[in-house]
Amino acid sequence: MVLTQRFSRSSEAIRVAVIGTGFGEAVHLPALQQVPDFRIMAVCSRRAERAHSAAQAFGATIATTDYRELVERSDIDAVIIATPPHLHHSMTMTALGAGKHVLCEKPMARTVAEAKDMAKMAERSNVVAMVNHEFRFIPARAYAKELIESGYIGEPFSASMSFYRSSLNDPRGVPFTWLMEQDKAGGMLGAIGSHHIDTLRWWIGDIRAASGALATMVKKRRAGDSTQMLRVDADDNFALVLQFENGAIGSIHYSATAAHEPSDLIVVSGAEGTLVLTSDGRLQAARRGELVADALIPDQYIRGASAGPHPLIHPTVYLLKQWAAAIRSGTTHSPSFEDGYKVQEVIDAIGRSVQTRRSVELQRGRRGAAAT
Repeated sequence: MVLTQRFSRSSEAIRVAVIGTGFGEAVHLPALQQVPDFRIMAVCSRRAERAHSAAQAFGATIATTDYRELVERSDIDAVIIATPPHLHHSMTMTALGAGKHVLCEKPMARTVAEAKDMAKMAERSNVVAMVNHEFRFIPARAYAKELIESGYIGEPFSASMSFYRSSLNDPRGVPFTWLMEQDKAGGMLGAIGSHHIDTLRWWIGDIRAASGALATMVKKRRAGDSTQMLRVDADDNFALVLQFENGAIGSIHYSATAAHEPSDLIVVSGAEGTLVLTSDGRLQAARRGELVADALIPDQYIRGASAGPHPLIHPTVYLLKQWAAAIRSGTTHSPSFEDGYKVQEVIDAIGRSVQTRRSVELQRGRRGAAAT
């Protein structure tokens, strides 16, 4: 889709504000420093001291706690929303209403209804709105996409993803945050599952139906620095089964409460071949009749960004470059708000599947879902 208006200051940097100093400070701000198209103008945080500290560290001239005032500024062209997901809808709608380009963290929203609002508003606002599904730009995943599109494995038949993490195993380890609260869109399905749903949809195509199970295995977690234990009601384990429009079946299993962390395993199998991705960044591949062996990932997926202290800075740099190019050319780019909406549709479908113990069929070509 081509927008009717390109970035009017094509020879100058895109002036960007970052709202949120958690993931925003850990990943977005250092990634922005590696993309010359952007100039970091402002940092917004709930706490003034965090906003000022991050602004000083990354050369921003504006530090504020008021995102509404921020997005109305004429010296801000684009906004990154890196806040907890229960704030995404209101912040995004305000920024879009002010005519700002938006990069929103995932999960895009709390519900499919909120995501629908955001996608429609993005269409009306004539700006570039993208979701930060930076996992697409992890080198092995990006090259796997190229191989699938080139027909290396033929038509995809099946895909599986398996992840074991120990980050939430200890109830006195990671303190209680929004991530443990269901009504704030907490839980690992939204926080991490959204990335993996997006990847499978990107590789294989639209999803026709979804079913799944959610569990909260560590039911209490310490409150900050105190000894008080608070009740957790958001999922820390999930398992999904997805059926794609071409008939292929995919599964995703994720645990954040494992005692150990064996290697991740992602397998995509097709009529003519197989791809295997592991947690050490390797991609293995084979066509029918061959032995599975390491594939050399081309430099184009590896160079162009320094790793930095956080592993997601590198892929985020690549996504930011795509966002900047889309802003300058006046075109939409994936992962768009429509992509984010379709991921949210699957997340909502999983919630309904858990309640009804039935598969939920997604309504094709429309924004909605129906139980089957």
